[in-house]
Amino acid sequence: MNIGVTSLHRYILLSRVQARWVGVALACLGFLPLLGLFFRLSWSRPAYQFFPLALVGVVMLGWRAIRQTGLVGGAGSLRLTRLLTLAAGGVCLAANLLWSPWLAYLAFLLGLMAGLWGVGGRALLKAFVPVFLLLLAMLPPPLGGDQILTLWLRSVAVDASSALLDFMHVLHVRDGNTLLLPGKNLLVEEACSGINSFVLCNVAGLFWGLWRRRPLRWLLLSLPVISLFVVLGNVLRITLATVADYYWQVNLLTGWPHESFGLGLLMGYCLLIWSTDHLLLFLTRSDEEPPAEPAAQEVAAPSMRAGLPDESRSCGPVFGFRFAGVFFAVTGLSFFIAHLFAKGGPALAALPMFPSVPELKLSMPESLAGWQRMSSNVGEQTLVQTLGVHSTVWHFQRNGIEAVVAVDYPLNGFHNVKTCYLGNGWQVASQEELFRPPGREILHAIRLTLQKTIRHAMVYHSVMDGHGGWLSEQTSLGVKFGDSPSRFAAGYRIQLITGGYAPLSSSAAAVSQDLFFQARQLLVPQMVDQLRKEPGK
Repeated sequence: MNIGVTSLHRYILLSRVQARWVGVALACLGFLPLLGLFFRLSWSRPAYQFFPLALVGVVMLGWRAIRQTGLVGGAGSLRLTRLLTLAAGGVCLAANLLWSPWLAYLAFLLGLMAGLWGVGGRALLKAFVPVFLLLLAMLPPPLGGDQILTLWLRSVAVDASSALLDFMHVLHVRDGNTLLLPGKNLLVEEACSGINSFVLCNVAGLFWGLWRRRPLRWLLLSLPVISLFVVLGNVLRITLATVADYYWQVNLLTGWPHESFGLGLLMGYCLLIWSTDHLLLFLTRSDEEPPAEPAAQEVAAPSMRAGLPDESRSCGPVFGFRFAGVFFAVTGLSFFIAHLFAKGGPALAALPMFPSVPELKLSMPESLAGWQRMSSNVGEQTLVQTLGVHSTVWHFQRNGIEAVVAVDYPLNGFHNVKTCYLGNGWQVASQEELFRPPGREILHAIRLTLQKTIRHAMVYHSVMDGHGGWLSEQTSLGVKFGDSPSRFAAGYRIQLITGGYAPLSSSAAAVSQDLFFQARQLLVPQMVDQLRKEPGK
């Protein structure tokens, strides 16, 4: 009789555990589309291409936490489990409505927190704190915070490098993020801002501190030191590259010399992370020894060693786990299918596929709106900022005024070109959406007024999709919450920039605007016609 009761008891407990794992699997299936898009977008940004290594670190920290706790401990309070699950469900629903990978990543973290609390309560959740810290380090800041950091790092690096070059008697002039040398300009690009190594080294330092079980005060001390190392190393790289170009005409800011230089600095940063950790260990050794890693056999519960689930390790109501798993699966997969097969519309847009678009054959007349087209080799090629895989540029002149018309594609939906100009040291004095005066008809164009030291410029730009529809910041909802694209289709941007060493007069701005709209009117039919003829369209 006792044997039968024991067998029945074991069967019931194993069935409950299996049901919970089914709920976890369903929840992961629901998060899969947007999390896959999140990591895909992360890979498209060089500063976050470290995430595969970070995921390895997450697995290592998670496995250690499981080994030490053995998943032993009573389930957390049911009320908090429900609150965390409801919060994860609400954020997940918002993420799918807005199709925001950034919000989906937050929902996943809340869901993981709810699951750990439901399984092992406070003890298990506390053991997984290092995992959550490393996962949060992979999340880009909202509202373009990383772009602001990039611009600031670049400005600091160029300022400090310019001061060092003055001290070394290198003849140069700083123009925004460009160092003007005699006969040559050196542009400090985004990669040279140090943002890649800044993020990577801080995440590496965080992982090392968590893996070595360093106290919180160590992390608060070591991470600023690591950041300072990276900034100083980047200043050194820019300065040495400029000196090498000035004295020996050796270019260290592009090509394989630039990559080799960066790799050498990265190895130096890793050595500095290790040495900083050991310095802090030496300074605090007498105060507090780092806790030793407990042996697995000391923390394993008897029920785990016996291979039987203990009833005290109840993961919460089985129905709740299954219901939550079904909700996440149905929500995620339903919206994924809707976004995958919908044929347009701001609410149900197609997935961003970063399409491989062949180069379009575009042409402009010799004369347009009273402007004369100049040779493609004439004019300042670095004035216009482009971002796409393909870019076509035309130079025009009228009464001593020069203007550059450019087509840039494909982009990840709508992209405001002001980001590119900010990255090159320009300051945005104003941004305006253009309307036709009589009825305030929207013209789907943005006008930017820019300034950089003593130079002034005006930029007009519009972005369309592959069908000729106009894209804008107003059509985007997810862009407010992180990295989700403005519209989930390839973008094709047309822009015009003109300027000089004085602000443009009203008449010059008027004729420049007229050139932009007439150029746009000629280019859009050519682009749409060629895109429709592509195979598969």
